Amino acid sequence: MTASTDTPVAGLVGTWTATSAVDGVPSPYPTTFVFRSDHTMEALGPCGPDGRPAFGGPGHWIPRPDGSFVYHVAHPLPDPEGGAPGTIHSIQQVWVSGNSHTSSGTAVLHRADGSVAGAFTVTLEAAR
Repeated sequence: MTASTDTPVAGLVGTWTATSAVDGVPSPYPTTFVFRSDHTMEALGPCGPDGRPAFGGPGHWIPRPDGSFVYHVAHPLPDPEGGAPGTIHSIQQVWVSGNSHTSSGTAVLHRADGSVAGAFTVTLEAAR
């Protein structure tokens, strides 16, 4: 699929700013998602005082026959002291409507000590 010939791909490709909730609790900060036409993507945390994102993580996405999309992304989970107690792995199903999209899925936290927490329910609302 290419962005120039296939509407589903073109519908997701671009930069989105999202708010999220984990197990129904809203996240205090937005996440920027960049979906590329080659089916790669990136999640970027809010910018810190230095103007750089607090975290970044790669992923990939695919269109589904029902018109939705599924993506997997992994990114560090930053803590208030600037460390990362682990890495979040999330799978989301996305529905695009014009310049907005909603998604729902699950995430697990792979902690730095080797333990795993979750699965957590994650929902997002995003706009271009």
